[in-house]
Amino acid sequence: MKQKQSVITIGSFDGLHLGHKLLIKTVLQSAKKNDLKSIVIVLEKPFRAVKGLLSLYDEKIEKLKRCGVDAIAVLKVPSKILSLSPDEFFDEFLVKKLKIRELVCGQDFAFGKNREGNIAWLKEKTKKSNVSLKIIKPLKIGGIAGSFAASSSRIREALSKGDVKTAAKLLGRPYSFSGMPFNERGIGSNLGFPTVNLKVSKDKILPAGVFASVIVKGHEVYPAVTNIGSRPTFKLGNNIIPETHILNFKGKWGNSKTKIRLLKKLRPEKKFKSPKALKEQITKDVRKAKKFFKDK
Repeated sequence: MKQKQSVITIGSFDGLHLGHKLLIKTVLQSAKKNDLKSIVIVLEKPFRAVKGLLSLYDEKIEKLKRCGVDAIAVLKVPSKILSLSPDEFFDEFLVKKLKIRELVCGQDFAFGKNREGNIAWLKEKTKKSNVSLKIIKPLKIGGIAGSFAASSSRIREALSKGDVKTAAKLLGRPYSFSGMPFNERGIGSNLGFPTVNLKVSKDKILPAGVFASVIVKGHEVYPAVTNIGSRPTFKLGNNIIPETHILNFKGKWGNSKTKIRLLKKLRPEKKFKSPKALKEQITKDVRKAKKFFKDK
């Protein structure tokens, strides 16, 4: 049977934000209209080093699968295929192997050794190869200070400031992370606010601060307060630990994979003079979080 021609988009898709989803939506629409196979080529991780990932590999693949494309091709980083010249990558991989008929990409897209396969190069190459090229303009998201393009770097910048509101606007959903619960020193319980502490991959971005959040396990979803930081009041070192106090919850959370969605920053993490002063502040944090959920 003759292999079906394809419409393809390529990228690292870290965070799978609204700009990425626009590219994939365009691929799906073109595939349906022209009877083509829809393919997303995804880099295992960003090609250039970044300060933390918005999506771990498993999270990214899970989200891509939900988009409904026909196939997902994963490229290891680094790998031999990514060191090919633009001509070799295009001719041997896209044309011969994947039978590309149309390429969908953003304005700043580039591939191949030293990123030589840029938009100018692609315009010439696709014309010679009888491949359609569809260039998508950056998706602008409105905000209080005007509009800005949805990009992974912009989301990382927002999270570095604890600005989960902007991150959520660009992602199209609250920023989240997952991990397995573990028992520690019982600091929260001793203060009267028991917490679920999670082991999270060191590669995942964890914005510092205290947040109104929700905690999720399977189909269970509860309002919560999450502290992310090194707990300077107790001088426990520099390890960043996310601790979540579940509002109006009694009992044990259990030892299964848990997700935290960050909804609003309540305050920065800070060092208190005493555990008593910290307890007083946590009481205020819980009150603020309850008001946030009541007003939603």
